[in-house]
Amino acid sequence: MTSSGSSFIQDWLTLFGAITAWIKIQGANSALIRASLKTENRTYNCIGTVLAKNGCWSFLKGGFVLDSPSNLALLLFQNSDDKDIDITIDSSSLQPFTDQEWKFNQQFMINTVITVDTLCEMIFQQW
Repeated sequence: MTSSGSSFIQDWLTLFGAITAWIKIQGANSALIRASLKTENRTYNCIGTVLAKNGCWSFLKGGFVLDSPSNLALLLFQNSDDKDIDITIDSSSLQPFTDQEWKFNQQFMINTVITVDTLCEMIFQQW
C-alpha cells in the first residue's frame, strides 16, 4: 500500500493489544512513521513508532490499552512530519491479549528487569 497514510480494518473486542509491522519508505532519506488506532469511541494517536530509512525495511512494534471494547478498529500509518512520502507496509499485525495474558506478561517483564538490575548491582559491588 503506498500513500502518506495507510490503514487496514479489523474486528477488535479486547482491551489490550500489540502491533507489529514492516515499514519501507520512498521519497525521503528517513522518516519517523507513527502508528495510530482509531476505534468506534476514540483515536489513539501513537501506539508505535519507527525511524524508517529510504528503501530499507524497518520493524515497527508497539502496544496499547483501550478504554473500552470496540467492534471495529482502523490502524493508520503516517509520516509524523507530514512530508509527502510513499509508505509500504508488509506483515502488519494486531495481536489481542486477555487481561490475564497482559498481567502475566507484565509481571514476567518486571521480574526480568528486576533480576537483571540486581545482577548488575551485585557485579558492580564486587569491583
